[in-house]
Parts: sequence; structure tokens; C-alpha cells
Amino acid sequence: MAALEKKGLLGRVKAEVDPSWEINGVTKKLMDDGGVAVLFEKVKGHKVPVLCGLVETLERFALALEMPSDDRKMMEEWLRRTEHPIPPRLVKTGPCKENIMVGDKADIDAIFPPVLWHKADGAPFVGTLGIQVTKDPETGVQNCGLYRMMYRTKKETGLLLCYGQHGEQHLQKWARMYPGKPMPVAVAIGTDPVYLIAAASKFSHPPGEEEYAGALRGQPLEVVKCETCDLKVPASAEIVLEGEVYPGELEPDGPFGEYPGYQTGQRLANLFHLRAVTHRDNPIFLGKRCGWSPEGNLLWGKSMECLAYTKLRKIPGVMDVHLVHAACSFKLLVSIRKSWPGHVNQVIHAVWGDDELAHLLKNVVVVDENVDIRNNAQVEWAVAVHVQPDRDILIARNCPEIGLDPSQPYSKQGLTAKWGIDATMPVEAYRAEGTEPPLLCDDPDIKAKVEAQWQKYGLNEKTR
Repeated sequence: MAALEKKGLLGRVKAEVDPSWEINGVTKKLMDDGGVAVLFEKVKGHKVPVLCGLVETLERFALALEMPSDDRKMMEEWLRRTEHPIPPRLVKTGPCKENIMVGDKADIDAIFPPVLWHKADGAPFVGTLGIQVTKDPETGVQNCGLYRMMYRTKKETGLLLCYGQHGEQHLQKWARMYPGKPMPVAVAIGTDPVYLIAAASKFSHPPGEEEYAGALRGQPLEVVKCETCDLKVPASAEIVLEGEVYPGELEPDGPFGEYPGYQTGQRLANLFHLRAVTHRDNPIFLGKRCGWSPEGNLLWGKSMECLAYTKLRKIPGVMDVHLVHAACSFKLLVSIRKSWPGHVNQVIHAVWGDDELAHLLKNVVVVDENVDIRNNAQVEWAVAVHVQPDRDILIARNCPEIGLDPSQPYSKQGLTAKWGIDATMPVEAYRAEGTEPPLLCDDPDIKAKVEAQWQKYGLNEKTR
């Protein structure tokens, strides 16, 4: 927050706001306009302030990571840092232990301003940026993820553990190993942003996200043991909820406004039973209004882009990848140096067949290496002038997705069709007829000469 404020990227609302609608309205406008992060200092009926928009833009995301805000340079730095995970450092205590309430004294109402993030939500949601910590009961490796939590009572919330996520896999293993017993879960709210970003990201286990958070920060993350279980949470967290989940105990959850920009219907979710609350003195509650925004889902989208590049660059000729955040991170762009027949199809099917990418990435567009995939106008040009729909569009039916794609009715969510576009120059089609494709009228050598002596022409820089 101090770093944001120093750069004029944090706004403070000192007027009292109603959590049932005003926080929703203000954060929606700021999201749409690319506005600042905001701290609501006075929430009606509650003493805990609410912080929103912490890493909603590329500039703030880069600031949190202490990385360059250039999209490509950020990916390169992310890959460099995460090659060397740094184990966390266990400490005896920390700011998150300044107040400890266990058993009957534990109360969600004491630390959660009941924010209704969207008008049609089924209830206030405690967990929009709460980091759920679970442990693999076989390996002992912790997982940190972001799963929504709908408020039910001061002792209970929902916990939506989506299919295929590590938290859900841990619960399945727990049910097999300890039938009838509840699995411990901790929820950290308001942490060093690298821990939040790591928790939202896709990493292969082991190690756990704490080690990747350390890699992103360049130093070990300090963690403390929970009061009621052996899970470890960030020592500097604003708020920690400790609780347990019984496998198979499910209740309706939602509706909730999700990141594709639509309200989801009700679905079944596990129940989180509170056992303890620990928090800093004068804590700040960190939350997020989900839904579509121009810069999309940076929190997990940037890591998905890096993961896709790590996997696809193993295919010779893959030059770059870019996840289109404004497309709800459903759409992946890939540039290649096309080298053999079927090269583009190989890239597209590599995305669709990957166990970590497939359920989140719906659309893949492949272009030639001379197209800047971070320049929307160039990508649109490539699709317009290179594609014959009956030849260059691939469709795969009945593919898995996480159940949030509003193009499917509720009864079919969890399955989706995917499409891929070969927007490279169709060299093979020309050569099959004994001709060569037309030349680009780019003249890069002449352009470079002109730019090198631009001052000669006496034109304003903005006319370039």
C-alpha cells in the first residue's frame, strides 16, 4: 500500500460506505476505467477497512513483483526467478498472531465486513482473495489456492474446491486415508502480494507455492504454525482463519459474479467450519470484485501465460506466447517460425492436451513470427488476411473446462468446445499449386534507415 500511495496509485475513501452496494459500485467503475486501488476506511456497521484493486492493472502487478511492467520482459523475469524456488522460513510468531481467538471466541463477523460484491450474489463472500492452505496427506507438501467462500454464519462459510485443483485433490486423498475425519484448512487474507500471486498461479508440486513466492520475492517467505493444526501460513498476514472441511459435506453455493463477467448459478460446495481466528492489530480486509475488466485476470493469467510458454517452447519454432487478459484469459496467442506441415496443428493440440492448460484455455490463435502478438491490430490483420475458415479453423468438442464458461447453459457447464485458428500465411496451399505466396510490402530496411535519421525530416515524434 505504501508503494502504491507513493506513486499515486492508491485512493482512500474516507466517507462511510455501505457494504451492500457502494463498495461494489466504486470498485466496478475503477475496474472499467483502469483506476487506482482503493481503501475504504469507514465501512458502515463495521470497524475493519476494506482494500480492493491491489494488483488489478499491469502497472500495479509489476510493482508488487518489483518487475518491469513491459509484458514480454515481465514474462522473461518471471521465468528466470521461478527456476529457483526458495523454501520458507519458519518463525515462532508474527503480526498475524497479535490477536488470537480460538473455539467459541472465534467469529468471522469480527473481521469480515459483509461486502456484497455483486447485486445478485447469494450472500456476501468472505473469500474472493482469501488464500486457502491445505496439505497433501501423502507427501506433506502444502498447496495455496484461491477458492471462493460464501458467508453462511459467523462460524461457517462455503468453500468451492473446483475439480482438478490441488485443494480438491487433497480433499479426495484425505477422504481415502482418513474416512469420516475433517481435513484442516487455513485461510490467509492480506499477505505480501507475491504470496497472493503465487497462490493464484499454476505451479507443479513439489515444491509448494510458498517456495515460488520466495523465488518471486527473492528471499524466504516467513511462515508460522496455525493454532489448531500443523498448517503454516504467512507470518505477516492481516487475518488468518483456521478451520476444517468434511469430505462429502456439500451445500448450495452462489450465485456469484465470476471472472468471465456473468453471474454463475448455484452449485454445490464444501463447508468450512471455523475453529480459530488470528489477526494483526487494526487489520485490513483484502477483497476483490470479480467480473470482467479490460486488463482481465492478471492475478492468475500472467502465470498461465508463463506456464504456456514454458511448455510450448519445447516445440521447435515456437517464438512467443501471449494470454489475452481482456478475453477472460480464455484466449492464447502463439507466434511460430513455421517449419513443417502440421506444425500449427501440433501447437494447438499441445495446448488442448495439456493437463494444466486444457481446462482454462479455450481458444488458440497461431500467427507467423513477424506478427507482434501483443499488438491486437497486427493479430486482427493476420486473422483477416491469412485465414480460410473451412481450412484453418479447428474445432474440438466435449473438452473439459472449470464450469464458468457462460457460453454453455448450466446443464452442460464443465464441458466446452474449443477452437484453434491457423492465422499463419498458407505457404503450403500456394506451393501445392506451384506458386509462392505474395511478399509483404513491409520494407523494413527502408523504414530502419528513415527512423535512424528521423530528426532530418522535422516532424513531431508523435507522427511516427
